[in-house]
Amino acid sequence: MNKWILSSTAIFIFFIVLFINLNNNSVATTRTNTDLENVTNEEMEKVINDNPDIYPMRIALANRYFDEINYSNALPHYMYVAENSDDNELKSFALSQIAWMVFESNNIEVAIDYLDEALRINENSVIAKSYLGIIYLQDPITRSEGRELLNEILSSNKLSSEDRSFVEELVSQYES
Repeated sequence: MNKWILSSTAIFIFFIVLFINLNNNSVATTRTNTDLENVTNEEMEKVINDNPDIYPMRIALANRYFDEINYSNALPHYMYVAENSDDNELKSFALSQIAWMVFESNNIEVAIDYLDEALRINENSVIAKSYLGIIYLQDPITRSEGRELLNEILSSNKLSSEDRSFVEELVSQYES
């Protein structure tokens, strides 16, 4: 056998082994990815306790609590992200969620301060603009600003169809 055939065969075998290895690694990665829908809040709390700077999981868990209107459990996670994350989108989102919880406790001025800070950090935050628009819409003095913010969000096409319907209905309720 000449050396060219040997080297060609070796290269061919190398590429086959490389392909098989990459394919196996892809399958292994797929198997080890965690679907958070199948993870309990308690399991997430344990992971976060062991790894406090796992911000996306903190946000996911805080959102679960927020959706359940369990603000006392959501707040510490949002606060941790707001105080420690370097990711402006996560920080702005956390501040917005905190603002809404504060608003729900009837402290409108503090809620607006949180939303202003969220928008200072991320001026394109849809959630911060939405919350601020909703708060402004409810006060006759700031109603026009609220409509303006919500109409800006509606024109951006960044809302899900469900959220869009909600915001459109809300704006129409406060039409002059």
